[in-house]
Amino acid sequence: MTANPEIYPPEMIMSHLGHTTRFIQSFRITETFEASSVFNMPTDKLLYDDRHWQEILEKDICKISLERKLHLIFTLVMFLQISVAQLLHFIFTSDIKEVRGRVARFSGYTPTATSKEVEFPPRMVFGAWHNNFPKARAQLHKMIQPCTIEMVLDESDKLIGDKELQVKMKDLTLSSLSGHFCNPK
Repeated sequence: MTANPEIYPPEMIMSHLGHTTRFIQSFRITETFEASSVFNMPTDKLLYDDRHWQEILEKDICKISLERKLHLIFTLVMFLQISVAQLLHFIFTSDIKEVRGRVARFSGYTPTATSKEVEFPPRMVFGAWHNNFPKARAQLHKMIQPCTIEMVLDESDKLIGDKELQVKMKDLTLSSLSGHFCNPK
């Protein structure tokens, strides 16, 4: 994979390569981790804090555009050979306070938001998944089917329990029924 010089000027690439080398050298890996063991790490804090990243990355890295930050993060994910499934599993099952806080904000509902995607961010993810990966649609529909059935049953129960819609036996007469069925409007 080569870097696009229009997006990443050569001096920035060289700077990042030096920082990346120092970053990789800073790890003292003494054992091989399997995916399952990584997810069960006994910690309630992230293993790397701001100081760690300040030592590795250039000081103005936070000033780069969001797009460049996202490319940097995903490049690291690819470099470390982490699958999207492993990353998402970690994000959504972690007991680490900082991670759970971010996930809670992502999963929260904000009725005053400026768009439906911002109002409930999982809607944006589902919509992008549904629209951009048509081969996944059948599995997405299969995944949400139990939720839709539950919603339909809940609404049905509400209608059945609604006092205004209930027919009372004392109000049922042969003439009231024959008037509706024999003389439809």
